[in-house]
Amino acid sequence: MQNNLVLNFNTLNNIVDEINNHQSGVKRVFINNSQTNSALTQLAYGFMGPGELSGLHTHKTMDEYFFFIKGTGVCILDQKEIQITPSSFLRIPATTPHNLIQTGHQTLEFVYFGVAIEL
Repeated sequence: MQNNLVLNFNTLNNIVDEINNHQSGVKRVFINNSQTNSALTQLAYGFMGPGELSGLHTHKTMDEYFFFIKGTGVCILDQKEIQITPSSFLRIPATTPHNLIQTGHQTLEFVYFGVAIEL
């Protein structure tokens, strides 16, 4: 029996920084949709410095999931303000307007991923 398992191993320090799609903050992508046969759009580690924000936006066909590791922030989620602290987890359903804002003195660090959905 042939094993079709493809391993993807890397460390955070070996991944090149990319500008976030919202032109604020930096991400290091562990894996993206071109590397997997699944609904995963990407799995990344994000960084936002003091005062950075994603800007109000939506994703029409993707749910987003965030786990916050360091720093503080606010997520405006469908006009509700949610305080972000280390160990917070946040799910943002597709089509929900949201804006992630870094509010503290320490870099906001988080792991996040997107899952494509059908509407």
